[in-house]
Amino acid sequence: MLSLPPLYPITDATRSESLSAQIRRLGEAGFPLVQFRGKPLEAKEQWIELHATLTEAAANGGWPMVCVNDRADLAMLAAREDLAPWGLHLGQGDLPAAEARRLPGLAGAHLGASTHEAGEWKAVDAACDHAGVGPFRGTRTKAGHAAPIGLEGLRAGCAALRAQGLAPVAIGGLTLADAATCFEAGAESLAMVGEVHRTDDPAALGWEIQRQRWRVRPPFRCGQGLAIIGGSGAGKTTLGRELAERLALPFHDLDEAIEAREGRPVAEIFSADGEPAFRALESALLPGLLAVQAVVALGGGAWESPANRAAVQAAGFAPLWLAEAPARAWARAGQDPNRPLAQDRAAFMARWAARMPAWSLAPMALAFGHSSRELASALLDW
Repeated sequence: MLSLPPLYPITDATRSESLSAQIRRLGEAGFPLVQFRGKPLEAKEQWIELHATLTEAAANGGWPMVCVNDRADLAMLAAREDLAPWGLHLGQGDLPAAEARRLPGLAGAHLGASTHEAGEWKAVDAACDHAGVGPFRGTRTKAGHAAPIGLEGLRAGCAALRAQGLAPVAIGGLTLADAATCFEAGAESLAMVGEVHRTDDPAALGWEIQRQRWRVRPPFRCGQGLAIIGGSGAGKTTLGRELAERLALPFHDLDEAIEAREGRPVAEIFSADGEPAFRALESALLPGLLAVQAVVALGGGAWESPANRAAVQAAGFAPLWLAEAPARAWARAGQDPNRPLAQDRAAFMARWAARMPAWSLAPMALAFGHSSRELASALLDW
């Protein structure tokens, strides 16, 4: 099933703040995925805002990922300019998802649907990998919405979607007070418009909703090994050491294991032998680190290898993507002489964007500006 963040913010075009500014603000707060909803703006204004949003995200490591609401035409135009969005959300009256999948540039997009009742829950287009379930209650941010389904409807809808391998997203008038109830009902993520834009601190809202999901649905079992993945400078080693100490498990850093085996730093291996040789060392040494339950921090590019992903799965380890905003990671790691792939900002961001599709296969942990110690405490709160 598709891994989604616990809170899925949606833009509000009725606000004075532009859509691109809303997405920039939410990305900077730590949200990895935002839905671009342009109604009731005219198509031209929506396109201007979407183009600005995707251009800025591309320059910042593909962060945040953007899902376009309804407008398959705008998503296709963006793809023609090498600015393909993360996904496309389609309502019941929009272009069928299977047809959207065939549009130029959208073959790899994540497609979502809106569902409101049992017939729709059981008949989601096979091209979709996630779907909204609702509305949970009435909302002023969407005129003419379907009848509210309440908690029982949400529970039934989530069960039907999960049975098809689809990630259920609760929608419709949700607030922080609904988080635990919705996660217990089976929602994987909560889509919010009003609550996100009313708060003065969206990062605090995202942090608390993440904590609520972890209490209901922990990302790993007690005693299970952990493989922490993510980009250079995200804080994988620091978080890994903190978790290992609290879980009373050994800690291994894959880069450090390679340096110990080779007797020279990673930067020298890259310089003398090249990146392919380094990647081969990663794949050769990783299985040994997974031989007993432990917390293992992987290098930024290790998770791109199907063999490494298979090794983690075969060992019974839970992968965890430390999904940090790449701008924050660059501020920590940029031009560190010990990080050979963090010397040029543009290349760093391009590499980050290229790797996010692989990282996003794993459940995510979002820091929202909190320390590794605070993040470890939240991860273990259950």
